[in-house]
Amino acid sequence: MAISYRAAQTIIKRGDEAALRKALAEGLNANLTNENGWTLLMLAAVEGSISVGQALLEASANKAATNAKGDTAESIATRRGFTEFVSLLNG
Repeated sequence: MAISYRAAQTIIKRGDEAALRKALAEGLNANLTNENGWTLLMLAAVEGSISVGQALLEASANKAATNAKGDTAESIATRRGFTEFVSLLNG
């Protein structure tokens, strides 16, 4: 059974790549969103977590997804100054 958005958010905030990869292998949708359209990749962008972002991209996370405010993972990472994360998204 796949974990909830909230549980995935906790894993991403911790930067726990191993737990995220396990959840993805167990059926977590890499494109899961909350009620405001925030994707897991956007959460990784907030944290600037390269390893978590990589795991999500390998699981086919949508880089172009937008939330209710029109933000993308790239725009979030750019605003926060996470240039390596932006490079990951554009790589």
